[in-house]
Amino acid sequence: MLLPLCIDGRVLGGLVMPRARGEHPYGRAERALAEQFAAQAALALVMAEAQRDRERLAVYEDRDRIARDLHDLVIQRLFATGMMLENAHRRTAAPEVRDGVGRAVEELDVTIQEIRSAIFALREPGEEPSGLRRRVLREITTAAVALGFTPSHRCVGPVDSAVGEPAGKNLVAALREALSNAFRHARATRIEVVVDATVTLPDGRPGVRLTVADDGVGIPEGGGRRSGLHNLRRRAESLGGSCRIEPGIGPEGAGTTVVWEVPH
Repeated sequence: MLLPLCIDGRVLGGLVMPRARGEHPYGRAERALAEQFAAQAALALVMAEAQRDRERLAVYEDRDRIARDLHDLVIQRLFATGMMLENAHRRTAAPEVRDGVGRAVEELDVTIQEIRSAIFALREPGEEPSGLRRRVLREITTAAVALGFTPSHRCVGPVDSAVGEPAGKNLVAALREALSNAFRHARATRIEVVVDATVTLPDGRPGVRLTVADDGVGIPEGGGRRSGLHNLRRRAESLGGSCRIEPGIGPEGAGTTVVWEVPH
């Protein structure tokens, strides 16, 4: 005897009750009992599924609350602390103090990036990694909180399908680093972000190019803290790519443009 486990038009499975060959067939009463049992079993499955959904929703709501607290409280306080350290770094004349403060600011940058990654994981539990366009937009939206304005952005070509995961992951990290540098050093009022998946690298390989341009104060000639730019170059070179600095988008080329490109 084969009966569907069915409720509200949904078939959740089947109830199979075999008998040995040659035995008496099931009677009317047995069939009626089996139908009742199948209905109760289907109801139990639906109730168990609803309970799992409620528990999952409670976990998601708790994760979302933690993510909001991390973003609204912890990251903003770390940003404020970083700005105070930057001011102290510029005002002090003692080289050992400047070096110590500079290292502390760099550690804060790393901590902020790690907290951001944790926030994204909390807000999307159990989901597959999102497309590169979405991740780029997410970084820009997060940076807008500290910058006080939203950088413009544009994606060119099949960004989601053409760019592999290693290149995409490092591109997002490079974008985060470039926006962080613009926030901490550039004093920019305008930032433009372009991700182009249609470029051809100098060696002929297809690649993806990230361009982050601002109209800020630029990089002082022969000075300034350049650890962020060194990190960008090192990240690109590890993938067989490159990173270069060009004039910005301010009047007469004021500001800085970071051009970061790697193979797909």
